[in-house]
Amino acid sequence: ESGVKNDFGPGFFLVAHGPVEGPPNDVQNLWNNYLPALKKTIDLAHAMGIGFMTIHMWMDSRFVHAVTRSEKKEALRQIVQYGAERHVVLGLENLSEHAKDFAEVFQEVPGLTMTLDVGHAQLLTETNTSFGFIRELMPFIKHLHVHDNRGGNGVRDDLHLPVGRGNVDFYGIVRGLVENRFEGTVTLEVEHEELLESMETLRRVLDAVSR
Repeated sequence: ESGVKNDFGPGFFLVAHGPVEGPPNDVQNLWNNYLPALKKTIDLAHAMGIGFMTIHMWMDSRFVHAVTRSEKKEALRQIVQYGAERHVVLGLENLSEHAKDFAEVFQEVPGLTMTLDVGHAQLLTETNTSFGFIRELMPFIKHLHVHDNRGGNGVRDDLHLPVGRGNVDFYGIVRGLVENRFEGTVTLEVEHEELLESMETLRRVLDAVSR
């Protein structure tokens, strides 16, 4: 153990985020570049006393080849084990996937958890996919990324707006989380000058849903 204590006051602590995956269908990049980069980031997280790290590994069956998804599941098995040996839990973050894309991953990769990004869940879909993840994969959801957008079909539409300034149904999503007894943690992924606004809006949503 590193002995590093991360104490930033009640409710605040450090979590880590892994590096960018790179070309999502490039298996050589997966093994030769991305997996080593993940290991280095896990080592750094462990040295800093960080016990949770979000990672990207795009698994959308509409865009990622079946053979590549199989390779990624094996890579995930290895990196989850690597993290466990260093006391770092990994959370796979949704990009454009639906719950069915992640269901087979969690079945085949013991110890892997999920980071539910409610903003990403608004993209490339008519209905925010958070509802499907909450309904079908709630036991795996350990962390949330919270930000807003107006929907859309690509990276350019991933606006990371303050909570309440876009189309994400925060009341419905928070209600689903509360009803399913979510006890995980939350990262507000907005600009630093918009953190307080987003926190206050999210708190009002939580208060309304709780009542």
